[in-house]
Amino acid sequence: MLKTICSLSAAAACALFCAACEDDGNTMNYNIFPGNELYLPQQGAAVNLGDGQPTLFEWASSVAEDKGFVTYDVLFDKKGGDFSQPAAIQASQLTGSKNYLSLTAKELNAIARQAGIGVGETGELLWTVRASKGLFGSIYTSIHTLTVTRMKSVDPLPTAVTLAGAATEGGDGIPMLLRKEFNGAPIEEAGFFDCFTKISSGEFTVSDELGRYYKLEADGRIVDSDTPAANTMSAEGIYYLTIDFDGMLWYARTVSEVELYAAAWADGMHTAHAPMTYKGKGVWELQNYDNKTSDNSANDSRHRFNMKLGDGTTLYLGTMASLGTSYTTDYMKVGIFDESGIGNADWDKTWKFLLTDCGRPLDCYLYLNADNPAGSYWHEYKFK
Repeated sequence: MLKTICSLSAAAACALFCAACEDDGNTMNYNIFPGNELYLPQQGAAVNLGDGQPTLFEWASSVAEDKGFVTYDVLFDKKGGDFSQPAAIQASQLTGSKNYLSLTAKELNAIARQAGIGVGETGELLWTVRASKGLFGSIYTSIHTLTVTRMKSVDPLPTAVTLAGAATEGGDGIPMLLRKEFNGAPIEEAGFFDCFTKISSGEFTVSDELGRYYKLEADGRIVDSDTPAANTMSAEGIYYLTIDFDGMLWYARTVSEVELYAAAWADGMHTAHAPMTYKGKGVWELQNYDNKTSDNSANDSRHRFNMKLGDGTTLYLGTMASLGTSYTTDYMKVGIFDESGIGNADWDKTWKFLLTDCGRPLDCYLYLNADNPAGSYWHEYKFK
């Protein structure tokens, strides 16, 4: 089955590109010789996504007739589909430039869900490849069937999750936050919780609003239980803990540093890196910040928070919102971005001060918990 996919009608495309050719006198060649052969996974292979292992897709390279650049998409469809309306499309590695694609168990689980395979069920996915040059693409004639067993979950998914026990920061327990977005985009799967908290030596439990308990296994998987299950961390520290109940997976990374980062352009780039102090229960503070970086000839006051994790990666805590005439609760919300979502790490996803506050010293509080007016990650300034 070989199809040529165009996002423009043939007539419109012809008119558009003929006009372009007449302008510069060059003939544009979009012809592709597709590889038409799929290597991995092999035909009829089976994957149990509950094992948590990534799956590698690999295929024969295609060649453009003019030796130009070719990009690839992996197309997925449900059993009986013909790829005219794929269940999912994934660009290959390095933004489509490579003839292979590695998908995590979580990513392939989401694709299986889109193809109609239920939680914990086994079903078949069809996959093939589309090679493209510009707006024109050719779908490979080869199609492979992949048998997929989806990750198990709990039913219903939790809506509230709490950490409690001697290893936690005490009191009535530490509530985890039900996250709804990451990198500025909605999280499609329900049941994704995270929190920033200190965990000491000793044990702690994870429970939900229905009285169910969860054991965090050493291999990153989760097992539900009707009775309290003891959990421990390998070392005391401030942790960024995430629990994905849709895939029954968990992750924990230590937080080594949080700073207020400011960058301003005024006769040269000026930056500030002000370390913040952890006060407990997901709250960091910065006292007596001089705020001089924001007082410049360009009225440039861009700033956000940078978080260094113990594994060497950086999370960027910022916003995609625009400042109006006041620091509204919504404007002060904190979004989490990683290297793939931050854009320009010097400038992007930053807040600004009102002009009347530029240069004014302040105290700053970062609430990476739900105990604040926004009910989500949030921050505030107290100007002096």
